[in-house]
Amino acid sequence: MFDLLPEEDFVTVLTEFKRVLKPGGRLVLINMTKGMHFYQRFWETVYHFNPKWLGGCRGVLLSSALQTAGFEHIRRETVSQLGFPSEIITATV
Repeated sequence: MFDLLPEEDFVTVLTEFKRVLKPGGRLVLINMTKGMHFYQRFWETVYHFNPKWLGGCRGVLLSSALQTAGFEHIRRETVSQLGFPSEIITATV
C-alpha cells in the first residue's frame, strides 16, 4: 500500500504500526520498489507517462522511513518478476 501513499505519510503510518506492535514484534512489508537495473526502470517510465496503467502504484524505498519511525534490525530483499521490482522488508520494534 505504500506505493499508493504520499511519501510524507510514510513515517506517520509506520509510527502507528510500531505503536500497535508488542515489544520485540516484527513488521513485514512487501511493496513495489525502485528498480536497480536498467530494465526495471521501465516501470518508473510507465508510471511517469501514465500512472493509471500501474493502478497509481509507483516504486518506493522504505528503509529510511522505517529508521525514522524507530524500527530496528531492518532487513531488505528485492525480488523481480518480469522485471517488476518489489522489496520485502522486515523490521523489529
